[in-house]
Amino acid sequence: MLLLSGVLVVGLMAGGCRDGNPGSPGNDAGLADGGGGGGNGDGGTTDPGDGGGTAWACDVERQQGCDAGAICLRGLLEDGGQGNRCFPGECDPVAQDCPSGEKCTYVRQGSVASRRCVPDGTVTEGGACQSTATPEGDFYDTCKAGLSCTDSPAADGGTLFTCEKFCRAGEQCTAPEDCTEVLRFTGSDELPRVCGEAAPACELLAQGCASPLGCYPSPGSGPVCVTAGTVEDGAACTYSNDCRPGSACVTEGAGRTCRRLCRSPSGEPGCTAGRCEPLRDFTGVGACVP
Repeated sequence: MLLLSGVLVVGLMAGGCRDGNPGSPGNDAGLADGGGGGGNGDGGTTDPGDGGGTAWACDVERQQGCDAGAICLRGLLEDGGQGNRCFPGECDPVAQDCPSGEKCTYVRQGSVASRRCVPDGTVTEGGACQSTATPEGDFYDTCKAGLSCTDSPAADGGTLFTCEKFCRAGEQCTAPEDCTEVLRFTGSDELPRVCGEAAPACELLAQGCASPLGCYPSPGSGPVCVTAGTVEDGAACTYSNDCRPGSACVTEGAGRTCRRLCRSPSGEPGCTAGRCEPLRDFTGVGACVP
């Protein structure tokens, strides 16, 4: 059976914390980012920015492909697209590799945000948080290690700020949450993720999600409607919604490739070429492989 890559649910969050702009209010909370594909969508976009390599040169979930002192993250590319990049930095917000009593988080100073070790916060997961400022001009949130202050709409039309867990895969979140929310920090090209509400459910072979969404298999949440990508079948991918609607990112050997979804073991839709290999954990659904 084929193994699936996870789904990247793209939603750039704003406000005092989810925008990644601690201490400064935002006004674009919940705006869609516009796509899960990286660069020009061909799986080999050169990344001219800091961190080097190509847009698909490293693996976020498995943290492979980067030199010591750098971590693999989804990131913004110079052409406005997205791709996986190796970003150097002081620490890892998921691994929390700072000294005892400190936390790794995004710290803004002036117009630049970077991952740094700072004194640990006091607010636990799900608790109300805010930004704090130091005499040196650093801004960061009051969450405990491993968490980030993120915003969500309140019932009265305002904004709630709560501590949510940094993650790289759904297994790091507590069900029913999934590793779905993408943070954008002002002054940084990095796009880390935190645990959040699972995306709407759908039927893989019927699709049926409203444009610009597509229905993709998510190992953590089942089939979900998320922002659709543009990567063609047969090209390299990182997340299932890097691919065009009706396809998914599956593991082939040491890499991952977009493959068209099909009914397994037989039926419609079928494969125009190759065979329909079943997907693990998705009964009756497969992917067309050579």
